[in-house]
Amino acid sequence: MRSPNPYLHYPYPYHYPYRQYQPVTPQRFIDSANKMIPILKDAEKITTHISKSFDFSKRLMTLAQESKLNEVKNMLYQIGLSTKPDVRFTPSGLVLNFANSKDASNCCLLQLKIRWAE
Repeated sequence: MRSPNPYLHYPYPYHYPYRQYQPVTPQRFIDSANKMIPILKDAEKITTHISKSFDFSKRLMTLAQESKLNEVKNMLYQIGLSTKPDVRFTPSGLVLNFANSKDASNCCLLQLKIRWAE
């Protein structure tokens, strides 16, 4: 009877052939990280504003529940953001998609989801 694994009878483990990798050039990676900094600051502004203001949060949720997208966007944009996120809401929360609109290569994307229901 044969073993289910044909390599079990070899005295040494099977080694896969050597793989050639591209040379690492971190400049694009560094540039993307630098472009993320203002996006992260804007995400922090929004989360801080929501967490510190009961009235703001209640009004935002009420407008979202009434499907008043433009009013929700205006409330968020009035916080003083340098990046305007794409705003969506679902029955369970707020979804903000941040992108660096100055960069055509889409190097920097951030999706922020803040739940308000189960």
